[in-house]
Order: sequence, then C-alpha cells, then structure tokens
Amino acid sequence: MNYFQRLRILTLVLLAMMALGLLTWGIGKAYLELVEHSAKVSIPQTTSDSQIKNQADTLVLPKATFWTCQIGVFQSEENAQSCLKQLQELANAGGIISRNPWIVAIGFGHTAKELSGVKEALATRGIPAVIKQVELPERTFRVLGNGSRLTIELLTNVNALLQEGICSQRLAQELELWNSLAGEHSPTQLVQLHNLYNLLRSKNDPQDQQLLGLALYFAATRIINAFSGK
Repeated sequence: MNYFQRLRILTLVLLAMMALGLLTWGIGKAYLELVEHSAKVSIPQTTSDSQIKNQADTLVLPKATFWTCQIGVFQSEENAQSCLKQLQELANAGGIISRNPWIVAIGFGHTAKELSGVKEALATRGIPAVIKQVELPERTFRVLGNGSRLTIELLTNVNALLQEGICSQRLAQELELWNSLAGEHSPTQLVQLHNLYNLLRSKNDPQDQQLLGLALYFAATRIINAFSGK
C-alpha cells in the first residue's frame, strides 16, 4: 500500500468519524471570548493543572511552533480554495493555515526533518511543497458555559501537541480527560475533536500520524471560532 493509498484510507475513516460526531446531539454549550492575543510576551511552554484549577474560567494557550508542508501562497481566497480542492482530490488532509495571504498546507511535524517523507510523496505526484515553520502567539480566552472545563482541557492538550509534537502521553491524557469530563451532551465540536484523537491513537505508524496531525490544528481552530461566534 503506497503513501497516498494510506492517506485516502485515513481520510475516509476521518470523514466517517466526523459524520458520527454530527449525529451526536450536543446540547452542552461553551463560549470563548478572546482576552489577549500577543506574540511578544515571554510565556511558559505549558499550562499546569494548578493554573487551570485556580483560573477555572480562563484558557491560556501558550506560544506554539510547529512545521507543515506549504503547498501554495495566494492573494485571494478563491485561488486558495481552488488549490485546496485539487489537493483534496489526492488527499483530503490539507487546509488553509493563514489568511490574507491565504496559505494552503498539509502535514504536521515537530521538526522540519520529520516532514521530509511527506514532501517527497507530494513531489512524486507533481505537487511542489516547501516545509514551513508556523508560529502561533499566546492567546488568552475567557471560557463560560456548561462545556467550559472540557473545552479548556482539550484545547490545552491540542496546544501542547503543537508545541511538543504528537506523543503517546498527550494522546492518552486526552482520553483520560474525555472519560472524566465528557457528559452525554458534550458539544458536537468537542465530539468531533475527540473522534480525531481516537483516530490518531489507532495509528501506529508515525508517518500516518504526521499525515493526519494537522487536522488537530484545524479542529481546534473551528472550536475556537464556533464558540466565540465567528
């Protein structure tokens, strides 16, 4: 089974799990309000459990740096979406990581070297890619609502993975958090994120996880946008 065949299988499984999440009736509510957004402040690299307990309604996402394969940079969203559509014909695992300009990317790694295999596989399909570093600034949110605790914990876990790379410890931690905090009516967006974690936990090949890993970033971004009313 070649690289892109594995990628297509990953995509089909992911879409099926996303559909399952959409069938889950989520009535739990959570609301995020951006309090601070700064790339210049010196910050710790993790948010401790004690910090979360002492600031139950505050989510701090420390600065994170990761690597991805940049497929193209566009001055219009229309052109970026066209590129993304072409990419998705091969592998529905990419997305837009930046706007104005619009940047299309696929793959996730903690170092540039980790993504060399993804870049080579893209090249065999005639898709040139540049391994690019992505820097996310520190962000602080006020979190309210029935799903606030679970929202804080899951988004903190995603941010830690972006800082550290995909590791079994963080994946196992998410499952423990879900089992202890998720109720029968968790918000649908959180269910979708949890299903993505389940898919990552099922993959033993690091390369398969790299193909899927950037979806965590996109899922977390969708949660932040949805819960903040964007």
